[in-house]
Amino acid sequence: MCEVLNRWLVDARDKPIITALEYVREYLMKRIVNVLVVANKKDANNQILTPNATKLFEANKKDASKYTVLWNGRQKYQVNGLNGEQVVVDLATKECACRRWEITGMPCKHAIAALYNRSANNDEVEPPEQWVHPVYMMSTWRNTYAFSINPVNGRSMWPKSTLPFTLIPPKIVATAGRPKKNRRKGLEEKDNITKDGKLSKKGKQMQCSNCKEFGHNKRGCKNEGVGTKRCSETSGSGTQKKSKK
Repeated sequence: MCEVLNRWLVDARDKPIITALEYVREYLMKRIVNVLVVANKKDANNQILTPNATKLFEANKKDASKYTVLWNGRQKYQVNGLNGEQVVVDLATKECACRRWEITGMPCKHAIAALYNRSANNDEVEPPEQWVHPVYMMSTWRNTYAFSINPVNGRSMWPKSTLPFTLIPPKIVATAGRPKKNRRKGLEEKDNITKDGKLSKKGKQMQCSNCKEFGHNKRGCKNEGVGTKRCSETSGSGTQKKSKK
């Protein structure tokens, strides 16, 4: 939630403190109202999960139809899929071998397939939506945005300060370069694994493809590599054959 709020407050970061706080207050007022309007529409349709959770859960339900299930007669199910995929689902502990159910709190496609199989065996089972963690429920969503933020009068109607001195803003010192608006990311947030869709070579020792030595690449190679020797030998043999003819 903090990351989402931080992304929407980019335009207010370089503003004076009062202007920035007013921007935050007005943004929260509009967000709460928008959420309540959407929540009222979903309640009218008797929707159990939040809109985004509903999209994810419907995708899992669609994928669950592609699996076959074997029941052990108790609380565990063997779910088989394409390409030899096979996992175990335990409905008693709400766990799946793929670990998506435990990590996200939402039943994965394997768990939903097991719930469908349990219902097909005439066993009393709640709808799949009831197995989702309460954090995705509409009731939780409404309770989160149950508070409201009151409007505030403009500066012209603010009470005058009785202090004997006037606070002035600090002197602004212009620094070189364009001011940065994006926040500084922590080390744990930086993506050092991939760059432009490719795996990073950070920490990997470089090996030359020409001389097979470590510490440099082919572009900076100063040795007579295997490829160079082969080329010279090939060109020399061709010259000798021509001379014999």
